[in-house]
Amino acid sequence: MNSKTRPRVLVVTRRTARKNKYIDYVGEFHLALLMRVGLLPLMVPVAEGASACLPDYMSGMKGLLLVEGEDIHPERYEALPENWTYLEATHPLKDEIEIRLIRHALRLKLPILGICRGSQLLNVVCGGTLYGDVQKEKSSSLPHIDFAHYDTYRHRISIVARSPLEQWYRRKTLQVNSYHHQGVRNLARRFQPMAYSGDGLVEAFWDPKSDFVVGLQFHPERMPEEASGNRRIWKAFDAAIRRS
Repeated sequence: MNSKTRPRVLVVTRRTARKNKYIDYVGEFHLALLMRVGLLPLMVPVAEGASACLPDYMSGMKGLLLVEGEDIHPERYEALPENWTYLEATHPLKDEIEIRLIRHALRLKLPILGICRGSQLLNVVCGGTLYGDVQKEKSSSLPHIDFAHYDTYRHRISIVARSPLEQWYRRKTLQVNSYHHQGVRNLARRFQPMAYSGDGLVEAFWDPKSDFVVGLQFHPERMPEEASGNRRIWKAFDAAIRRS
């Protein structure tokens, strides 16, 4: 496929320090999956000056992928004291850039896929709130992150019947990965849940009035054991982008 025919999907980078300089990056799994279904990933850096460039990035934008990153700053939503008590590292510029892109995509009715932090920010922008720390606030015995078994840890979620998630994975329960401590407290009114963890946390949601606005707390791109279900998510995202 000629790259000129590929719809552009924006994805904002994450920043890390390497010796005396910063590195902006997006996980390769995200990029590879976008390209595999025929989309063109366009990375938006969190470098100084990026905000002024957003109108150019938005030009020709056909979809938005929101991925992992630092905690969402409590100033961005109706926070409780717990949101400040359990707050870890934040990145205000990443918040600003992604919020502007979400609002732009919603205004133009463009498809949005939010994964992990991306799902949390999507919920916040639409009026929802977050837990500062899911496990501590819910007094849950279910770990939502396991540093000792970071990539192999799985926990079960229950999938809502007749939801898009059930159509994609074709089952009632699913073993998913988990790499987070914030999570959805109050789901924005426009969204409906698609899955819950055993402690009641919303693990997936969607907007039934939009063609494709989806939030997933887990990482399908890092669950190779569920390749067919994961593939259906990305194909549905691609199909919605081509309809928009």
